[in-house]
Amino acid sequence: MGTQKERLKTAIRDELLARMASGPDKESGQLSADWLYGDYLPSLSSKEVEALEEALAEMVADGVIVTVQGRRPTYRLANKGRTT
Repeated sequence: MGTQKERLKTAIRDELLARMASGPDKESGQLSADWLYGDYLPSLSSKEVEALEEALAEMVADGVIVTVQGRRPTYRLANKGRTT
């Protein structure tokens, strides 16, 4: 299960980074909260949500993304994330 979970986290990480770099808010590198909460999260299984949470925590710890506080918190690319 460990390898499968790592592959899932990598796929999630890649999708989020691509969305931040090319989505509607690509200039700021911010992940759209509407997309995250309205489209993406509802489409995930409970195992995928767990992998998402772990991937996000790792990306924050690695300095790739930062949390953007708000009514619905989201994330944006940190300077380090713009070069990965």
